[in-house]
Amino acid sequence: MRRGESSSKKVVTKEEWEKNLREVKIWKEDMNRLVMNFLVTEGYVDAVKKFLHESGTQPDVDIGTIFDRLDLRNAVECGHVEDAIEKVNHLNPEILDTNPQLYFHLQQLGLIELIRAGKVEEALEFAQEKLAPSGKDNVCQFFVFVTNYGDTCAFGGAGTHYGSHGF
Repeated sequence: MRRGESSSKKVVTKEEWEKNLREVKIWKEDMNRLVMNFLVTEGYVDAVKKFLHESGTQPDVDIGTIFDRLDLRNAVECGHVEDAIEKVNHLNPEILDTNPQLYFHLQQLGLIELIRAGKVEEALEFAQEKLAPSGKDNVCQFFVFVTNYGDTCAFGGAGTHYGSHGF
């Protein structure tokens, strides 16, 4: 929206919102899938097994991979990019080839970690050799990333944007 233009969004009052919520039919199967997804995502293996037994709701993933998925998430959250890439390839060897955005985001994380560590020269080399080639398939995301993080590297503000990278 440009300056001086009014918003065309309808403002919904609390009463209207609550009325709409009461009228929405949520199917038990949908709620069960939502609960199962949460349990799997958070790694509650015992709860997944019990919920599967009680509700009959199948998880979308093999229960045996939940701990591997938690290890992968932990590697990403800790900024261990190479470890995360190895774990992704172990879980699904084709995913980085078929999902270039995932690979690009992991490379972004690698660059952010180098910047946070104050390794500016290494970060620039990494950006040229790894991030730029994977950015060719993600031009818009690459532009946004460079716009948001270029100043971090250029002006020594390592880590100032960490955690708000949007992926």
